[in-house]
Amino acid sequence: MTVQDRARSVATEPPWRTAGAGVLLVGLAAMSVLYAPQALLAPIAAEFSRSAFEANLAVSATTAGIAVGVFPMAWIAMRVGRRRSMTAALVAGVLLTATTALADSWWMLVAARVGAGLAIATVLVSAQAWVGAAVAHPVSRRAAGLYVAGTTAGGMAGRIVSGVVAEQWGWRAGVLVVDVVVVVATIAGVALLLRHDRRPDRGVLRRAPSTRAGSAPRIARVALVAIGGLGTTMFVGVFNAVTFRMLEPPFELGVAATSTLFLCYAAGTWSSARTGRIVERLGARGAVLAGTAVAAIGIAVTVVDHLAAVVAGLLLLAAGFFVVHTTASSTIAVVSPRPTIGSAWYTLGYYAGASVGALALGAAWDAGRWLAVATAALALLSASAIVALALPARTADGDDAPTSPDPGTVPDDADETDPHREDTP
Repeated sequence: MTVQDRARSVATEPPWRTAGAGVLLVGLAAMSVLYAPQALLAPIAAEFSRSAFEANLAVSATTAGIAVGVFPMAWIAMRVGRRRSMTAALVAGVLLTATTALADSWWMLVAARVGAGLAIATVLVSAQAWVGAAVAHPVSRRAAGLYVAGTTAGGMAGRIVSGVVAEQWGWRAGVLVVDVVVVVATIAGVALLLRHDRRPDRGVLRRAPSTRAGSAPRIARVALVAIGGLGTTMFVGVFNAVTFRMLEPPFELGVAATSTLFLCYAAGTWSSARTGRIVERLGARGAVLAGTAVAAIGIAVTVVDHLAAVVAGLLLLAAGFFVVHTTASSTIAVVSPRPTIGSAWYTLGYYAGASVGALALGAAWDAGRWLAVATAALALLSASAIVALALPARTADGDDAPTSPDPGTVPDDADETDPHREDTP
């Protein structure tokens, strides 16, 4: 290919592809920071002489930082610029992950994880909003889908890479190698976002009306936040506890083998990509109930003390949970009068639930091992199913994939002027 051909290829490349690739890498970096220690809780607990309950602070402190930082970081991002905010947050994430690996005291490690949570919150409140402002409808959904794919890949990478490396060189080396992945993804991702914002053909979008005809009653929006919180309480808690279970009889697996269980998240990647069709057929309420049922079956299967049963159960759990999560997180953006605010509330509930789950199901493990964990998980899923009954069978905007504003518009909670102005170099 000649230089002229390459230039022509870049010029004709659809803008959403550049934006989508950028946010995919940003999502991968952010979730790698978040989940780097999760597969390493047992060796971290051993080094600092902590119980399973206390060791879960390595994860729950991060998710608590996210929950606390959602609204303050949204405020900062609106004023500083979303791309600039994400760049600064990811740089902070790199430094705080290195601090986690090098911490010489337990409370230094916990403080570093809280700071990492605040940094990740900036990405979570900025990435989808940046996509909505930077990429024209209807292809903005494609870029947004790549962001979700990146967060899933980052979650798996953070857990698996750290676990495999830790098996040979210890948990600190595992975290540092994940940090290298974060550095590479951050540099490449931010470069692609900057490249997109400098494109002359990216377009300038108009502001949409300040109201949304599809707004649902407040009780339905509260129910969606509660569903996200209950679901992630269960999901994060179960995957934390299973890292301890696999080290005990009859399994007695190493850290590396245990970390590969997080590959079960791939079932969630598969199911989330198909959730739109499920919602079309069953509605939001039906999709949440169906996903909850699949997750409950998965929990029940994991009670069997056989590795194949545990893997099968975790696959079902991931598939069901991500149907619930994708349905709830996309629906709240559709039915909220101000989509970004609705999404911020959902993110707050989601990560608050992750913090509670890491501690609550860690306590369940300490008290009664896996049977107690499974019982608590089924109780949370039952509560989620009850809350789902408050959802309308169909939303006013329809229950297909999340809708965007009319072509050429920006949501009413976007920045006050040209959505690209704040990030123009």
